Amino acid sequence: MRVQRSLLARIVRINSNTQFGCQHGFADMSTYEQFAHRVPVSDYEALRGFIDNEIKRGECALTASRPLRYVRTSGTTDKPKDIPLTEDHLLALQNIHRTAVAFQHRTCPEAFTGSILAIVSPAYEGVLENGKPYGSASGIVARNTPALVREKFVVPMPVLAISDSRLKYLLILRLALAKPDITYIATANATTLLTLVKLYQEYSTDLINGLRDGTFFLDDKLPEEVRAAAAAGLMPSPERAAQLSRLQSTGPAARISDLWPALGLVVTWTCASAGIAIDTLRRELAAKTRILELGYISSEFRGTITLGKRAGSGLPTLDAHFFEFVERKKWDDGEPEYLTLGDVRKGVDYYLIVTTPSGLYRYFINDLVRVKGFLYKTPLLKFMQKGKGVTNITGEKLYESQVLAAVRTAMARSGRATRFVMMLADEQACCYKLYVEADPGPWLDAAGFADSVDALLKESNVEYLAKRESGRLGALNAAWLGAETAEAYKQYCVRQGQREGQFKTVAIAYRKGFDFDLEARVVKV
Repeated sequence: MRVQRSLLARIVRINSNTQFGCQHGFADMSTYEQFAHRVPVSDYEALRGFIDNEIKRGECALTASRPLRYVRTSGTTDKPKDIPLTEDHLLALQNIHRTAVAFQHRTCPEAFTGSILAIVSPAYEGVLENGKPYGSASGIVARNTPALVREKFVVPMPVLAISDSRLKYLLILRLALAKPDITYIATANATTLLTLVKLYQEYSTDLINGLRDGTFFLDDKLPEEVRAAAAAGLMPSPERAAQLSRLQSTGPAARISDLWPALGLVVTWTCASAGIAIDTLRRELAAKTRILELGYISSEFRGTITLGKRAGSGLPTLDAHFFEFVERKKWDDGEPEYLTLGDVRKGVDYYLIVTTPSGLYRYFINDLVRVKGFLYKTPLLKFMQKGKGVTNITGEKLYESQVLAAVRTAMARSGRATRFVMMLADEQACCYKLYVEADPGPWLDAAGFADSVDALLKESNVEYLAKRESGRLGALNAAWLGAETAEAYKQYCVRQGQREGQFKTVAIAYRKGFDFDLEARVVKV
């Protein structure tokens, strides 16, 4: 807390003469208690006017130091969010990333001996009115990877900027196949790796021929700058082509472990809805390959560093961001009690509020985190779900984490795994319908599966149990979705403005606000 209070005091002092600082009395503010009293909890829309003043008029609206660049992400309205990033904050994020990579190395040093496949969104996507560039958080982080590690990257940054996702993934696959020594793969979403496997199965002949000849079968569709950047990775590799040809002719469809047998580490999101595909991904990997949580990362800030000791939990970035917490029930009941990092308790879920060096003051990010334990006296945090991943038809307050746990358990009992899950609350019918895309295999009885999930939800949620037993909440229905529904939904969301590299599925929603037509993809069994 000494570090946290010192950080907050520095942020307030440096920015006391900004528009925001003047409006909220930063000049004579000396304690956290004053800060919490004078500065309201806000979201991006509450700060948009200040950010617009920075971009359009060059005013020091939020920070005394003008942002170096912006991180663009989708917002709650039809306008994107352009998150400012100051020099101080960028330096802090660089240090956080270096520390995170160091912990990855300590956890699995053999993963750094070969080539590295890092799949992120581009760091540069355009320029705003003030001449400052904007791009993705993941791209900026990857670009600031330590040079000794970055030199091992298989995919050049211009390739990651290809707008056609299928073309991009095929070129990434072609470049990666040329490197049998890949020992480390990093991507935010495990579904990306499953997509690469499917594309290999579909286009293996073209890709193998390209390896043999030093070509890429869709070369004519590549922009010139991408073609130039990728040229060095498209050299002929007849030995590798022959190896993959033998693999293709000797048995079942190739897995990730077959394509890259030296793979030691996969770093990806494993928590909440992002973890849905982890069970399927694990079947693609060798037993020796570790899966490590990427950490709690958003466009606005990086919340944790994964230490590697406890699955899904991480050390908060307490020397770069000021953290506040509100217990989930108290926030949902409209009676928030704001706590600092030294006040939180193990096993409790909290809404997170953060203050950053880039001018996000008491920023409500609508994320729920759980305190999983402590490193000495410092809490370790795990991202649980987006706050909006909660539905409440009759008072049951059903949470995404409960749905995901029930689905995973029910599927595991059948020896299966899932690729996509969506639970829709039908307020008119007073019931839920569960849609699941499973990994390949025999179809299961949907009614029996629904009964299993229903029983598990009754065990984990006493309010759900009460509402079901009283008849206020109707029986759960379930339906199986056809192959590639997860990818189709992802691409639909990308077309609606979500960033592909930061895409997170929220696995529970209200039917009235859910626009994607899942019924059209239901398989009649």
